[in-house]
Amino acid sequence: MDSHGYQQPVVDTRLFDALAYLGLAPFVIGILLQLLEISLLGIDGRLFFSAYSVVILSFLCGIWWGGALNRPGHPHRIALVLLSNLVALFGWVGMLLYQTSWGLPVLAIGFAFVAWMEARLNPNLPGREQYFHTRSRVTWLVIGCHLIMIWAQ
Repeated sequence: MDSHGYQQPVVDTRLFDALAYLGLAPFVIGILLQLLEISLLGIDGRLFFSAYSVVILSFLCGIWWGGALNRPGHPHRIALVLLSNLVALFGWVGMLLYQTSWGLPVLAIGFAFVAWMEARLNPNLPGREQYFHTRSRVTWLVIGCHLIMIWAQ
């Protein structure tokens, strides 16, 4: 039961898990575009990768925002709201710097920070543990993709 006395059901997260892993595809496409030195509709691999990275980082922050909004009794509610904004802005700075050697490391740090904070602030509803284990694994794969892209640029 949550802090309001509601029983939280275990949720089937197979669709969410599958989408999380499918979400790796644009990172891989960006890496391939960069390695092959080709563009897609005039967009090079680094821009493709960086733009998708900042969207996903902002999406993860939106999950924190929504979690804080829907769980008024969460002990870290204010931290989740403020950190969601901070990380989203940090991602925006990474996007602004995408043509420099700093853009991709800033974005990678944003993903590492999200993984680190989720382990400490526990923003997740009971019954969704499987999805957040999947998301944690995918986040570390995304960080690995960032390291590959940093090497490839």
